[in-house]
Amino acid sequence: MVIDPPAVQAIRHLLDDPEISEIMINGLGHLFVERDGLMHELPPIFVSKQQIDVLVENLVGLTGRAVNAKSPFVDFRMADGSRVNIVVPPVALDGPLITIRKATRSLRTLNDLVDRGALSDRMAFILFTAVRARLNIVFSGGTGTGKTTTLGMLSAYIPEGERIVVIEDTAELDLQQPHVVRLECRPPNMEGAGAIVLGDLLKNSLRMRPTRIILGEIRGDEAFEMLNAMSSGHDGSLAVLHASSPAHAIARLEMMILGRGLPLPIWAIQRQIAGALQLVVQHGIFPDGTRRVTHISEVVGYDKDQVLLRDLFTYEIEGQDPNGRVLGRFVCTGDKPAFFDKLRRVGGESVDKALAPSVRRPDAA
Repeated sequence: MVIDPPAVQAIRHLLDDPEISEIMINGLGHLFVERDGLMHELPPIFVSKQQIDVLVENLVGLTGRAVNAKSPFVDFRMADGSRVNIVVPPVALDGPLITIRKATRSLRTLNDLVDRGALSDRMAFILFTAVRARLNIVFSGGTGTGKTTTLGMLSAYIPEGERIVVIEDTAELDLQQPHVVRLECRPPNMEGAGAIVLGDLLKNSLRMRPTRIILGEIRGDEAFEMLNAMSSGHDGSLAVLHASSPAHAIARLEMMILGRGLPLPIWAIQRQIAGALQLVVQHGIFPDGTRRVTHISEVVGYDKDQVLLRDLFTYEIEGQDPNGRVLGRFVCTGDKPAFFDKLRRVGGESVDKALAPSVRRPDAA
């Protein structure tokens, strides 16, 4: 049994509280947690700068990494899967900032997401079928909207006979298949050298005979390598991207590739995106703290200097209840995607039912 260092014991009750999903320690005076998607301030636990510094040392010491004035921020994963980000002075003006995103234990399967109201059973079936049919999918959304959670659950449906290469900035995904290769970025050393970034790992992964590639997050230069992998025989690849809508996800991919400085016109980049990607799964968090998949959108193709998208499913907000909870429903547009035959080969006639248009409400305009 591993015993926590004393400073970590001071926050153990927060780490063990199943209702808390995130812990945010803002220097000495402020402690916030997230419960049910909403922020709550709690009384501070630490009363001196030394106590905060010891907590930072205890947390970072468990990983063998370092954080100091020369290298003032660090990302790592705790033994239980919780993800930690620490920023220290001089970058953090009011003292060390510690953010702990706890590993999700209550959500294990797509059915759990359906039960939570994060998506409909028809959407879950189409996403499951899309993974089995080897579609290339980007999971898009803002921070904390559930992108990685959805990707992780869907990755469980990848057949065991495949060789899966998982590439992450900070290890977070935990796949259960027997043939999984995990790669993690390496930060620079104290002299600022020796860093290994996502793009480096992606390039190398193409020489490792992967049947699928999972990228924990597309952030910059690696966007080109990921799209190249998707369009060069590595079907069924999955990736996470920060964006506020499916259209914004496409625009961000365009800007990432442009920002790399390659001598490519925008139309060539857009054609590459349209030829590589099939689905964008958009996540959102609402004012009441609920998280939902707001769009499942097909990448239709390229025309007139733009990548074309078509919604297959959306979430329509209809109002609020007396307690301020957002009310709405998931709607299927009824459009048949270009990859319909691929889905049907995997899911049979159930695909027809899942993609049938939602019944219009009598009071709808």
